[in-house]
Amino acid sequence: MASLRDIKIKGKLNPEALDISQCLRADEWIDHDHPDIIKKAKELTDDIEDDWEKVIAIFEFIRDKIVYNFAPVIENATDWKASSVLKQKNGMCHQKSNLQVALFRAVGIPAALTYQSVVDYPLLQSRYKEMIPDGVLVYHALGVVHIDGEWYRMDATLDSGLCDLRGYQLTHVNPNEETLLPETKKDGDAHFEIVEDHGYFDAYLQLFVESFLQNVDRWKYWRSFVCNKHLSM
Repeated sequence: MASLRDIKIKGKLNPEALDISQCLRADEWIDHDHPDIIKKAKELTDDIEDDWEKVIAIFEFIRDKIVYNFAPVIENATDWKASSVLKQKNGMCHQKSNLQVALFRAVGIPAALTYQSVVDYPLLQSRYKEMIPDGVLVYHALGVVHIDGEWYRMDATLDSGLCDLRGYQLTHVNPNEETLLPETKKDGDAHFEIVEDHGYFDAYLQLFVESFLQNVDRWKYWRSFVCNKHLSM
């Protein structure tokens, strides 16, 4: 029963190697052909013509309206579907990025996924050190979009409510720039450091789903640990 830390994957080293047509299609997890996804995409972008403005509208919806959950309820494979995440209105980075990519694709913007291992330094100063002693979040997920012939990473993981509560910097989209997790908190203390990139993918990996479901008891323990004091990240 391999955990995420045991999995070894490597996607395309450069997003330019991705097949644009594959980055527009719907599949089992990025189900942007679902009526709810189509409806939400239209609602968010119906009066917008500029692609960057569409990206910003979708990004801010994912960031703030799909609340970040460090330990969401996971019961079956359906929990990774973009349409399910939209319904639940919360999720961890894998779930949020699946929905983010689905919404981008629903409005005709090619989008893909990328994964990073990142050190979350505040974890090392919290009770979470007991569970994650090195502070490394393996296979942190985020979306990637293709606009004007270029690819841009877009990290909409942390919502504004959590950032206000914890003193984190909020991520914002600036056209023609990437949007990544902040290196520091508002007070200047270290926050995130990317220690490894795992490449780019045009689809969510079944391997991730299988890993979570095979370790469901371990996940339930993690969830009880996180929810013990109603903390998240």
